[in-house]
Amino acid sequence: MGLTKRKDSYYVEFRVIDDGEKLALARGRGGKLKRWKVGSMNRTLAKQQETIIKTDLLRGMAKPKPITDSMTFQKWAEEYLSLEEIKRLASYKDRCQTVRLQLVPFFGRKRLPDIAPADVEAYRTARRLRSGGMPTIGTVNNDHIMLKHMYSVAERRGLVQSNPAKRIPLPDPHNERDRILSHDEWDRLYQASPVHLKPVVLLAYGLGPRLSEILKLTWDRIDLGRGFIQLRAADTKTKEPRLVPLTPDIHAALSKLSKVRRLDTNRVFLYEGKPIKSVKRSFQTAVREAGITDLRFHDLRHCAATNLRRAGVDSVTAMRIVGHKSEKMHKRYNSVAECDLTAAANKLNTYLSNTVITPAGSSESVQTVSA
Repeated sequence: MGLTKRKDSYYVEFRVIDDGEKLALARGRGGKLKRWKVGSMNRTLAKQQETIIKTDLLRGMAKPKPITDSMTFQKWAEEYLSLEEIKRLASYKDRCQTVRLQLVPFFGRKRLPDIAPADVEAYRTARRLRSGGMPTIGTVNNDHIMLKHMYSVAERRGLVQSNPAKRIPLPDPHNERDRILSHDEWDRLYQASPVHLKPVVLLAYGLGPRLSEILKLTWDRIDLGRGFIQLRAADTKTKEPRLVPLTPDIHAALSKLSKVRRLDTNRVFLYEGKPIKSVKRSFQTAVREAGITDLRFHDLRHCAATNLRRAGVDSVTAMRIVGHKSEKMHKRYNSVAECDLTAAANKLNTYLSNTVITPAGSSESVQTVSA
């Protein structure tokens, strides 16, 4: 009993009594020897796993999992992608591609419980783009997050007892962006956008909702009389309801659309009579025709957060409008550009210009003069 080191990993061994429903630690030399793969060559980690398994055995919480009954990763992948809770995710299409084209080819033949943290690390190292090039850290992290979610769902269903992807930390991709459009760039982008894209980019630039929130927007969520968009918890990424006030130009754009809305769909944004599912191609074309570089649709969300700050809106209200749960995230989206620094210098100059410095010996050394 105890730890056994092999070429691929440490193994934990205990003699157990198996009654078909649970495993219990056997006394003396009785019982059957059962082995657990740790999935690491780190002895400290193996000792920790040994303690966890022994505790479960003593408490009667360990359950037998016959090898013949354990499903492979490939089988679980298809079952996972068929779940209604997964199909409802906005990222479902991308998730299918990543799982089937990246994760299954690497993990597919392995039994789900046998995949260890070391295997997750091996995947991160071996991951390549379909072209053969090296992916960004952010791309590999996205795969890792999907793998972690697959195991979380499997854990809830009793298919595995632990999540190996959780035990490998995600490195910081350092991919924060601070691309903010100038007023001239925004005007060019709006003018270059086709008719069906104009209200979409206007809403994104003005109030900062996520693209998924915009494209899935329905008329029952819009109150033109009060001047609000009422997003339900089911409509938002954070799963929290949100009340978004309409600016005059966005109100006018939505009012115009409401006059020609179709009866066969409740969606707000349409193209050729059908709900818009993606704006990637039309947006890229508009950006190119506007002569703008290094701009993604999600950058419009950064623009909205920054413009709210420039307009003097307090951070709490701005976070509610844009839909940020934490101040840290809001600050990440709230960029300080060169024009902001110039404006700060001008404000300081105005303050100093309106302040008269008198000799130190006088009764008052500083006097403020009204502008």
